[in-house]
Order: sequence, then structure tokens, then C-alpha cells
Amino acid sequence: MQIPLRRIRQGFETRDVKDGGLYGKLWWRRVDGARVGGFFGFITDPRGWEDIDPAVPEAVVLAFVRPRSHRLHKRLVARKDSLFERVARRSRYEEVPFTLFREREEALVRHRSMRGRPDEILALSACDFFMTSFRAFWASDFLQKIQKLRVSARKKR
Repeated sequence: MQIPLRRIRQGFETRDVKDGGLYGKLWWRRVDGARVGGFFGFITDPRGWEDIDPAVPEAVVLAFVRPRSHRLHKRLVARKDSLFERVARRSRYEEVPFTLFREREEALVRHRSMRGRPDEILALSACDFFMTSFRAFWASDFLQKIQKLRVSARKKR
């Protein structure tokens, strides 16, 4: 997991997550009061993830825009030919398909159950999954495009 982290540490805030049914690394950038970023790690509690029906421990890589009500969510996720839609399309081409959920904060999701894997290969299997998943982000320049998002020039009253 350290290899993808090197790239994320450059220009993103990061935090280790060990609660709320997740275990892993959260990374984001603040833009106009919203947070745009992602997570890679494990779903440890399936509650709230019924859309993907995880078999825990479930390795997951996702990208989000929070809050969903923010105008940036519409621009990056909900709109036709949005950045997230282009990443989802590119991920299929790279053969590491992400699912696009336009109505969720966690809009791009790729997951795989690690249930039943022996402890001695669990870390290797998960790391392979994370690295393979990030291929779609790198191929679509997703991280660079997020870093280039500009704060709105509109004046606040």
C-alpha cells in the first residue's frame, strides 16, 4: 500500500481510518468547501454498503466528492461526460472496472472480497488489488485533474 501512497501524499491531505466500518487510507483535497478524494483499504462492516453487498473483509478503492449537495459533485460526478464518468470509462478500457454511482458521495467504487484468503497472502492479494485499481486513476490523470481544480472566483457576500 505504500507505493500508491507516495503519489497521493504529493498534494493531498491524508488520514488513517480505523473506524466506521472502514480500515485504510483516506486522501482528499479541499475545493470551495467540498472535499474531493478517495479511499483505499477495507470495508470491515457491510452496513451502508448494500449497493455493493460486500463480503468482509472487502478490499475497496473509491473516489468521492463530499458533500453530495455541493455544486462540485454535480460538475465532477452527476453531469454527462463528467470527470468521474471518464475515469469509469477508462477503467473498463484498462480492465480494472470501477462502478459509477452518480447519486452517492462515494461515486467511483471498485471492490473485491478477501474473505477466506490465508493471512500469509491476504496482504499481497490486497496490495495487488490496490495497485491494479490505481492503474485507472493514473491512466486517466485523475489525481492530476483533482489537484488542478481551482477555487471559485466568485466573491462571497
